[in-house]
Amino acid sequence: MAFWGRKKWLDEGAKPDSNRPVSPWEEEKVEAAGYRLSVGSEYFVNGDGTSTVNQLEDAEAFVIGPGQFAFILTKEKVRISRSSIGFISIRASIKFRGLVNVSGFQVNPGFQGNLVFAVFNAGPRHVNLRSGDEIFSLWIADLNAPVEEDHEESGKIPNNLERIPTDVINGIAVEALTAYQLSEQISELKQQLSTLKESVASVKTWLVRASATLGLILTIVLIVYRAEVVSFFSPNASASNTEVPAETQTGDGQG
Repeated sequence: MAFWGRKKWLDEGAKPDSNRPVSPWEEEKVEAAGYRLSVGSEYFVNGDGTSTVNQLEDAEAFVIGPGQFAFILTKEKVRISRSSIGFISIRASIKFRGLVNVSGFQVNPGFQGNLVFAVFNAGPRHVNLRSGDEIFSLWIADLNAPVEEDHEESGKIPNNLERIPTDVINGIAVEALTAYQLSEQISELKQQLSTLKESVASVKTWLVRASATLGLILTIVLIVYRAEVVSFFSPNASASNTEVPAETQTGDGQG
């Protein structure tokens, strides 16, 4: 099995449209050993619970958030002969932003049609893409013998695919979380727990101070009350201010 080099790609691209490996054909997209594929007219991003496929106008943008899956239809149609096999990937400049290919890496012999890339944003940032962005790569290798047609009829995406199949997106409509998002949520919970602990500590401090103040007030009240009681029952206290009547004086009368 030998991978196509640039000369092989250019030779195949010079053939009539129906025999070219990629259509529409753009020679400037040919690399040293592959061909750059671009974002087409349809995409789907999970997360809102729906299964709606979105349409893209020329140069229109969309976003894949952290933890989100997406299906992206290629602008180009691919034609792989039965004596060849294709391999696909996301270009490094996009991989470094956290977007990874989860759709597999093989294009079966005999496949014809648009490719659908399944991607996942495993990074901590939003990935912004635009219709026409060249974010995929295709490599083709020749087999030592053509693949039998009967063998190719099982387990492959239908040929002449032009839209994102709805049955492939129903299972990923729910939201997923990346390790970065889980870490952020854990950090938020830790912060909330720390704040709660500080609040509890503040309440404890207030209760201790309030208890000490209340104890001091009660002590003072008891001291004053005791002083009043002692003063009331003291033997040295003034008996009263009641006047005692003077005794009538008696003496011997003179006769």
